[in-house]
Amino acid sequence: MKFLLRAEFIHCELIFSDGKIGSSDMYQGVRLYPEDKNRNHDFWEYYEIPWFYETEARKYVARKYGKPYNWAGIFGSMLYPVGLSNDGFCCADLCYVALCKSGMDLPSHDPESVSPDDLRIMIQKICKRYYPK
Repeated sequence: MKFLLRAEFIHCELIFSDGKIGSSDMYQGVRLYPEDKNRNHDFWEYYEIPWFYETEARKYVARKYGKPYNWAGIFGSMLYPVGLSNDGFCCADLCYVALCKSGMDLPSHDPESVSPDDLRIMIQKICKRYYPK
């Protein structure tokens, strides 16, 4: 997947203050689930999103709960950076739209053209990196 996306990162998640994670995965689609406390932090980068964005971002993820994974979008974005589905979500387009809806000042893009690596680059410019213990 890293080769096809030509990117260092291929997944992204929103970790909320109560430890719940909001994301979309290829097995269960959009969901909120408990954080894996055994996660290997060497494979992840964390960015501190200001607290005042959390409520609206979480509401957006909750409204999309249960929507399917956007397979057409993920494979289509590898070939053509255009949106191919209005019903499903990949992790990056879900997180991107949730943050935009929360009021975060991210560059304007077609959500389905935003990869996890693209979102990482956008967030790096405005948020501080966090190093968990």
